[in-house]
Amino acid sequence: EGAIAVPTEDGRIAVRIVSGLSQSDPPDVMRGEETQIAGLVAGSPEFDGIVCLPGTHSKWVRVQGGRVEWFRTLMTGELFALLSERSVLRHSVGEGWSDAAFDAGVRAALADPDALMPGLFALRSEALLGDLDGGNARARLSGLLIGAELSAMRTAWTAYPVAIVASAALARRYEAALAPHGAQVTRCDGEALTLAGLRANRAILEAKP
Repeated sequence: EGAIAVPTEDGRIAVRIVSGLSQSDPPDVMRGEETQIAGLVAGSPEFDGIVCLPGTHSKWVRVQGGRVEWFRTLMTGELFALLSERSVLRHSVGEGWSDAAFDAGVRAALADPDALMPGLFALRSEALLGDLDGGNARARLSGLLIGAELSAMRTAWTAYPVAIVASAALARRYEAALAPHGAQVTRCDGEALTLAGLRANRAILEAKP
């Protein structure tokens, strides 16, 4: 149901497009991540918790009984790209990384979400005053934004176990942000779940008369 057949020039190839998800309250859309969720449910049909899919537009999805109950989208990755590459902070954010600076950013945003806005320009100020190098600025900016995301979704990750679906590096970063604050976290391979979801969709389509 909902799969659209796409004409092909080779009769041996059958192509179907499966639509994404939408919800009206609050308004939100999902275009692609549902495949990974289908892969997770196919392998763990008993899963009852939150699926966190970090990225340009991070998704937080409540899954229960093999169904998506609700989801929210946060523009964390896009904001990081815009701020680090196209705002005044591009003069302060450089290469490199600091786990300590990332953790400090996460903790600051979780402790006081109102600190996010002044905390952003503080990165520029500290760099100008010579106390903050580019790698530390990059890590703290990431921590501030991810911390703000976690603050917005606090009621989700404090109430349910969280499955993080992402690349290994990004999943580790979110786990590092969540675990110290009591979240029950499992990391999942995003590519493997995508393939599992595609196989699950194919099986459903092939089972239909």
